[in-house]
Amino acid sequence: MLHSLYIRDYILIKELTCTFPTGLIAVTGETGAGKSIFVSALQLLAGGRADMSTIRQGCVKAVIEGEFTQLSPQVIEWMQAQELEVEESCLVRREIRQTGRSRIFVNDTPVTLAQLEELGALLLDVHSQHRNLLLREGAYQIALIDSQLGAEADLVEAYHRSYQRYHDNAIRLKKLRTEAQQAEAEYEINSRAYEEISALKLEQYSLTDLTDEAERLTHTQEIQEGLQSILALLNRPHSIVDQLTTAQEQMEQTATYLPELSNYTERMRSLVIELDDIESDLSRLQGEVAYNPSRLEEINTILGGINALLKKHNLLSPEELIEYSQELGAKLAHTAQYEQELATLRTEVLQQRTEVLTLGKQLHEARAKAAKSIARSVTETLCQLEMPHARFDIALQLLDKPTERGVDQVDFLLSANSDQPLRPVTDIASGGEIARLMLALKALRSQATTSSAELASSPAIVFDEIDTGTSGIAASRIGDMLHTMGERQQIFVITHLPQIASAATQHILIYKEETRGETHSHLRLLTPEERISEIARLQSGDQITPEAIAAAHTLLTAHD
Repeated sequence: MLHSLYIRDYILIKELTCTFPTGLIAVTGETGAGKSIFVSALQLLAGGRADMSTIRQGCVKAVIEGEFTQLSPQVIEWMQAQELEVEESCLVRREIRQTGRSRIFVNDTPVTLAQLEELGALLLDVHSQHRNLLLREGAYQIALIDSQLGAEADLVEAYHRSYQRYHDNAIRLKKLRTEAQQAEAEYEINSRAYEEISALKLEQYSLTDLTDEAERLTHTQEIQEGLQSILALLNRPHSIVDQLTTAQEQMEQTATYLPELSNYTERMRSLVIELDDIESDLSRLQGEVAYNPSRLEEINTILGGINALLKKHNLLSPEELIEYSQELGAKLAHTAQYEQELATLRTEVLQQRTEVLTLGKQLHEARAKAAKSIARSVTETLCQLEMPHARFDIALQLLDKPTERGVDQVDFLLSANSDQPLRPVTDIASGGEIARLMLALKALRSQATTSSAELASSPAIVFDEIDTGTSGIAASRIGDMLHTMGERQQIFVITHLPQIASAATQHILIYKEETRGETHSHLRLLTPEERISEIARLQSGDQITPEAIAAAHTLLTAHD
């Protein structure tokens, strides 16, 4: 239940704090006093969208804060799942800022709007003329039926689990078909590219080695001439080798008299040996270097093929070309596997579809049974609400294709008069009839629930404009029904009818005051005496007559 409400700098409200009791609470006030402000503040606590224009003129931010007590197990479970601190109460705070950045807190912990929408549905159930339009939506109609399934309610969750598996795999199958078609379309191109790259046998070559070999073959003549010149210098008479040999011999003789020369003698000998080795190696190289035009052509063909494919596939190195070839090979191999994968997944999807349809049919039968019970109960309730000839029914059509909500096409049907056929509620223009139908459906849960504790911890209900298009006896019957529902749970009813306001156990007045050129809305609980005056005002307007006072006494006494 909503225990307290704090509002600051919101539209016409400068600051107010109010504590609410349990039971049925009437909210009244003159037109424009701020009743819609009160409702919109509650909608914000339930996850409604914030609007910067609602910040009171000249203020930086607006604050709406609600404290909820007697938390339901669902609320506690949700808070635990969100890792929020669980206390005896749940404090929800909305801050609307001029900067456009709104902030939301639950027990002083920041949360997102999506989170608040989930929590708000467990804390507040706000019904307005706009909300009544939900009666015309299939999803809302299905949800109402499912709320009355009783022992068969588990079928809903079982169907949803089965449908989700089927739906996910159906999407996978569709995606796999697309991939298979694309792979088939690309098979020839990929196969040709794979064969072109494979034909080069890149794994057998080193691009560096091939490039070096091509360079050597291209410049064979220059290499031979260079080697010939070097060898000529090393082998001619009085060459550097001969001179070093002579120097070595002279050094050995001199070392007999100067031992320090021995080290240099060894080094000189090493130079002579090294030059002999160099001459030998160069002679061997000269013999190995020969012009081979066929080999040069072969290498240039390989290098040309590599470079052509690098350019064709927009790659930078042979290593990337090898990697690309491996990717192509994997794709080609996978293309051959698609048919088997498709067949396996197709079989699985068909089996899951059969399972979903079976569960859907079971759920349809349970819904049909609940729909009959709902129709009977709602028709009886509408009679109590001064629609004596009304008939309510629910048409359920079994679909051959599963949907997220089941295999049911649902239509809520209503006939307000005996001479009128049943028609979908989408065709009903009367706001009064729709409002009473909504109330009758809402009363179902209260009638069906036997646990007072469960009802007490259920969301607080806010009825705005439930009295649309009603008056007289119909209004009295609505008041009686709300009074009965309010004996077991907290209900707010925003009304302008004395018959409904008098049915409440508590009464809130919303009024405006002008101070120093500023208009402010205020809210307060009425005393018994003030309540008589307010009921009388609702009866007769601003000129409260003794007859209106007497009528107010009578109305209030009827619900004592």
